[in-house]
Amino acid sequence: MIEPAWRLQRLVFLVALAVVVAFATWLAVTGSLQAAAWTSYNVTHHCVDVVATSNNCFALGQNYENLDRLARVNLGLAVAMPGLLGLVLGAPLVAREIEQGTNRLAWTQSITRTRWLLVKLGVGALACCVVVGATTPLLEWWTGAIHRGARVVPSLFDISGFVAVSYVLFAFMLGAALGALIRRTGWAFAVGIPLYALARLGVQNFARPALVSPSTAAGFPANAWILQSGYVPLGRSSPATGQTWESGYQLVANCLSKVRAVSLANENRCIAQNKLHYLFQYQPTSHFWTLQGAESAIFVGAAIVLLGVTVLAVRRWRT
Repeated sequence: MIEPAWRLQRLVFLVALAVVVAFATWLAVTGSLQAAAWTSYNVTHHCVDVVATSNNCFALGQNYENLDRLARVNLGLAVAMPGLLGLVLGAPLVAREIEQGTNRLAWTQSITRTRWLLVKLGVGALACCVVVGATTPLLEWWTGAIHRGARVVPSLFDISGFVAVSYVLFAFMLGAALGALIRRTGWAFAVGIPLYALARLGVQNFARPALVSPSTAAGFPANAWILQSGYVPLGRSSPATGQTWESGYQLVANCLSKVRAVSLANENRCIAQNKLHYLFQYQPTSHFWTLQGAESAIFVGAAIVLLGVTVLAVRRWRT
């Protein structure tokens, strides 16, 4: 049963694999160029230490900036890749069967429709996870080569570690579930894109910051994902009940509005009068793998739920 399921899907999987390999090759080439440009500008020629910028340093800086703009485009494509790959492979997996009427032929064989479906989904999900998982070492190297900050920040977090495998699994099951419900490949893919984007943005903006208790510091934390910053009461690491991170700024502003001249001395006096201190709330790089595991669990759990939705939808189909 596994071999027929693979034969039915192998063309689209091989095409998807070819696209991913081409993109991976492109990342390897451009990442190497940007790493070399960074080394030439910052290390070999010490341009960041030159007070009067030379023409050579200006040219090296322009070269790095051009490659950095290209890296931003590549970063967007890398972030979108698991979702697009999963939806492209998942949406037609069930919907095309009913569009072409081949589901009736499959169900007249000696296996149940549930087993037929689970085998097809299993083969497809495994292929998606293997393809994305195989790109993980390259993306780990690439995020370091482009020198765009710590990998715990959202844009790099999404393509580092193993969390991208959970993204593609979720997207694949989302496409399959929508295909089973809508029964049209194109519509399943079209509806899947905004739903996938909403799920990713929702987890990133609302769930991820609290998956691991954030740290706080009085000074700016290097190589960290800054969540909030502002004035909070002395002895506290977060705003008091009923207040926000903006409340402290408002207290200082109200105090400064009562003095004739705004100065650093008056600002410090207002901060002391209101018994405030400035804090950064952040996720440090030490939380990276814990965040990866927690977020992966969310998307794997959602994929399992979508698997159940797909099975129930197919079982209710009338032949």
